[in-house]
Amino acid sequence: MNKIIMLMEIMVYLLCKMVEYYAMLSQPCYYLHGVGGEYGAVVGAGEIHNKAHVCIDRRLNDFALVFVIKGDGWFSHAGGPRKNIAAGEVLLLFPGIEHSYGPQGGATWSEYWLMFRGDLFTTMQRHGRLDVQRPSFKVGLQPNIVAEFSALIAARVWAAQRQRTPLEAQAEEGELAARVVLLLARLQQLSLTSEARAPQWLDQACTRLSADLQLPLDVSRVAAGVGFTYERFRKSFTAAMGIPPAHFRLLRRIEQAKTILMSGADIAQTAEKLGFCDVYFFSRQFKSVTGTTPARFRGAAPQRTG
Repeated sequence: MNKIIMLMEIMVYLLCKMVEYYAMLSQPCYYLHGVGGEYGAVVGAGEIHNKAHVCIDRRLNDFALVFVIKGDGWFSHAGGPRKNIAAGEVLLLFPGIEHSYGPQGGATWSEYWLMFRGDLFTTMQRHGRLDVQRPSFKVGLQPNIVAEFSALIAARVWAAQRQRTPLEAQAEEGELAARVVLLLARLQQLSLTSEARAPQWLDQACTRLSADLQLPLDVSRVAAGVGFTYERFRKSFTAAMGIPPAHFRLLRRIEQAKTILMSGADIAQTAEKLGFCDVYFFSRQFKSVTGTTPARFRGAAPQRTG
């Protein structure tokens, strides 16, 4: 009888720990393994929203990129001191190198991540194109970088879900690896050319454009808040970010919509939460940004956490 009670207590304890762990993630993320390849392969991809837990003294067998898209925290590489990081920073994790990172105590952040391996990347490291002394890049929330991370994750998921011939799999995996190489080059170029330091007014503008996504926003008020006239702000912002401020805000709203849809909400609920006037308009805007409809995205998005 005592053994049965002890076993039940252990089971309850383990169940509580599982609930506690999954409660740390308020939105789903996913982890999928692709076909391995000696030359190069993207073996994992996903997004984690409102992450609260930290990774301590971890060593990976593969390379990884972690792109913080919301919140802030800290990062320690190869046993070095902690450094503060914020949204817009990308961590480059090397196989076998100890690292720790996560949001500040009691806070959360959201991230995109990719995991990859193969001779292609080890050769890049050997020739200094991936520098273990430079394990992070401050690139800001550049729309093209956000879009490429999101697209790579979607491509990894789509490839893993499909039935493919060996030849198709080899071609797709090679394409995914090549896209990671191009992404790494863009990250390094952005970080080096701009020193990843956006003007203060641009940081403030991006923060304001990314806030209260469910409410209407007068861009002229954002312009005034950073000391610009509307026309000067529109031109300066577009020159710096590559897209107008209104489109930047739309991208943020669609990213939030993807998070809500992945949590299990239906399309009407998602449109209402983000303040779209009707489902039809929301669907049209969603497709204009992602290339697919909310219904198709919701149907394809994995619904597991981890």
